[in-house]
Amino acid sequence: MAETFVVRLVAPDSAEWLVVDAAGAKLTNVSTGTFADAAVAAGTRRVVALAPATDVLLARPEVPARSAQKLRQLVPFALEESLAADVESLHFAVGRPDADRRVPVAAVDRARLADWLSTLRSAGLAPSALYAETQVVPANPGHTVVLLEAGRVLARAPGEERLPAALEAEPLVDALAVLGLPPASGGAEAAPESAPHVIVYAAPSDWERYRDAVEALRPALGSLKVQLLPEGTLPLLAATTVVAPPFSLLQGEFAVRQGFSADWPRWRVAAGLAGALLALHLATLGVDWWRVRAAERAADAELVALAAQALPNVGDPARLPSVRAAVDARLRAARASVSGGLVGSLGVLASAAQQAPGTSVESLSYRDGVTDLTLDAPDVNAIDRIQQLVAANGYQAEMQGAEQREQRYRGRLQVRGGT
Repeated sequence: MAETFVVRLVAPDSAEWLVVDAAGAKLTNVSTGTFADAAVAAGTRRVVALAPATDVLLARPEVPARSAQKLRQLVPFALEESLAADVESLHFAVGRPDADRRVPVAAVDRARLADWLSTLRSAGLAPSALYAETQVVPANPGHTVVLLEAGRVLARAPGEERLPAALEAEPLVDALAVLGLPPASGGAEAAPESAPHVIVYAAPSDWERYRDAVEALRPALGSLKVQLLPEGTLPLLAATTVVAPPFSLLQGEFAVRQGFSADWPRWRVAAGLAGALLALHLATLGVDWWRVRAAERAADAELVALAAQALPNVGDPARLPSVRAAVDARLRAARASVSGGLVGSLGVLASAAQQAPGTSVESLSYRDGVTDLTLDAPDVNAIDRIQQLVAANGYQAEMQGAEQREQRYRGRLQVRGGT
């Protein structure tokens, strides 16, 4: 169940508050104390604040515009002649225009509004809406609603022709006359059919104070109902904030920020540092890339110079599709020539001869990948050993013959290819 914490600005350093549910029903008793006390009681609930009625002017000028931005721009000019204060010092909040293009407007001193919000937020209260007390006087389609409280009168007539008003209650008869209620008749004649119907809300102490003045109006009224409020008028006003919320004073420069825009101020420094770190990282990557590219260009220049020496038959090495690929191909061919030609054969034979002690090469010839050699060995087994070792290295080794000479043996071996 959604709960709303309604706090009322009673004085610069004190407030009263209570909690209501989504239907406007009172969930807690009315409490009074400092704004810090109110913040503790609010907890994590949605907060709505009520500003003193006498500090907010309500009006319904005719303005030829529909968008909220245009309305806020035009409203000061529409009200300029009827305002005593300089319009530059005032903050204007606007509601939804009606069918005849009249716009409900609330005007409040900008510095005072800023001071209210500063007091609330300093105590830890972040209101999602701020209303004038007169804005949340409950409406009744057939009755004028009158709230008597602490020497003040808050009233709202049925319909939109008369705006909610706040007046000093002394003298009460004059205040009610200003609100459009008829004076006491002093006679027994019946009230006319057009006489207004009135509902009066008051705390018991206020009703005792103004009972006689209100009862004196009864003969001139269509009807008079009185409802006593043991905890004052705050529960009545708080209920209207959730069941029939008016337009909030928190518009324009005082608008409540939500989502990203609300969280941005808290994260702005961290985001700035993260952005600076990212910029530094990108700059470092750029410098490293430039250095790598410079080193690569230098290596390519050296490669072209070496290619001119290693590939004398290609003309201008710089015109090759890939100098690196051409040099690599030449190196592979050179390695293949070394490993499969005479040098490769000699390497394999030398390694094999080391493993057949007492064996030496008497003669050797090489042609077209074939190596013929004559070996002097202590016995036939030594020659056979060399043949097996050469074959184990990927060469084709074939014994061409062997003969005994005194105490030693002479053998002829033919070696081909190599892998």
